[in-house]
Amino acid sequence: MAKVSIIVPVYNSEKYLEKCLESLAGQTLKELEVVLVNDGSTDSSLEIMESFSKKYSGRFVIINKENGGQASARNMGIKQSSGEYIGFVDSDDRVDIHMFEEMYNHAVVKNYDLVECHYHYVQELEDGTIKELATRGDIRQHENRRDMFINPMASPWNKLYKRSVLIDGNITFPEGLIYEDTSFFIKSIPFIRSSYYMEDKFVYYYLRGNSTMNANKSRRVGDIFEVIEDYLKFYKENNFYEEYKTEIEYFTVKILLCSSLSRIGRIEDRALEKEFRYKTFDMIDKYFKNYKKNPYFTGKIGMYIRLINRKNSKYIGKALGKIMKG
Repeated sequence: MAKVSIIVPVYNSEKYLEKCLESLAGQTLKELEVVLVNDGSTDSSLEIMESFSKKYSGRFVIINKENGGQASARNMGIKQSSGEYIGFVDSDDRVDIHMFEEMYNHAVVKNYDLVECHYHYVQELEDGTIKELATRGDIRQHENRRDMFINPMASPWNKLYKRSVLIDGNITFPEGLIYEDTSFFIKSIPFIRSSYYMEDKFVYYYLRGNSTMNANKSRRVGDIFEVIEDYLKFYKENNFYEEYKTEIEYFTVKILLCSSLSRIGRIEDRALEKEFRYKTFDMIDKYFKNYKKNPYFTGKIGMYIRLINRKNSKYIGKALGKIMKG
């Protein structure tokens, strides 16, 4: 049994995959398995994976599947893993070679269910140099479970989860959607008895692509509504909703009126932009009618949340969208 299983979903990543796998092949933790889930790649990604599997016998496990998206690849990886702890790495990123030994050693000291680290947010420029960008998310030590809802970094690639937490809690990524990380993280919270935060920047997370909001990306902005429905359903079915209702309300409304609204504000299709804006407030009215009384909405964010409404959301969304695009 491996101490740590690292799940890497791979889809047409030939341009970046080798550097990613080199960083995993060199991990100082010896009892490590890397589960490479080939999500129907049509480029040379599979050949690259096979070369690493052959060179580093026993470290890399390859699973081939039809293309189903990153969430389905991660879910399959979780099922096929054997490690005491599970981590995730994106195939176009790389990690420090000491990452999983250091995180695992901290995890087992006090039997932590979750260990998080910091990260480098970088951009590779045309001349090959690396530019360090300001990191996103409030990455810090959480005081307790409730604190984990407050401005968290939901991405899985800076975390090490105890495998039993994910398996026993039936924590999965909602498939066929983007923003699936959000649901996965929120669903895990009730099962995290203890967690630990490390200041070390072990992950090199790369800014890829551009900020152009094309027609397909515009439609996918609406996936956030299904993601929210996914974790709300999970909390209700598992009888966690009432216990964490105040925190869930804060987390959800903040997403809808901040990051989601900024993406909606960048949609050029007027009808679609209006549909998603109205759907935003319909969802808030359905689940969180009294959100303005939420005690977590304090200071500037509280003032903003209380001022925004259906009428002015069009202009605020466009302003946020310009800031995000810039």
